[in-house]
Amino acid sequence: MYMMFKHLHATLAVLSIVFLLYRIFAGWANAENLNKKWLKIVPHAVDGLLVVSIIALLVSSGMHPFSSAFHTEKLLGFVCYIAFSVLAVLAIKGRVSAKLKTPFAALALISWFWLVRVAFLKQPLLLAMAG
Repeated sequence: MYMMFKHLHATLAVLSIVFLLYRIFAGWANAENLNKKWLKIVPHAVDGLLVVSIIALLVSSGMHPFSSAFHTEKLLGFVCYIAFSVLAVLAIKGRVSAKLKTPFAALALISWFWLVRVAFLKQPLLLAMAG
């Protein structure tokens, strides 16, 4: 069961970044591109399912987010990824300063790659330096 959740989680993580990149590039071309109904629903559904897959992985492994530096850093990275993603899309739509759309998009991508690095190596990056 754990492996099924792990593969589902990895698939959803890739879909999440694909939809984020699509929204970033479509928004840079024309912010009106982001008003498509499917683009308002599907990325949120994917991210919601990503959260469900995270919970399923934790439950099936008997862990919790603060059981290790690895799990804590993954939670911290996920929160950063979602926050920066939301801020990037809001900046593209003009609801946050347009000057911040590139920095927020870059921070969202950096957060995603940070998560992937931690996941593949099974080692925290930032919390390892703190400890």
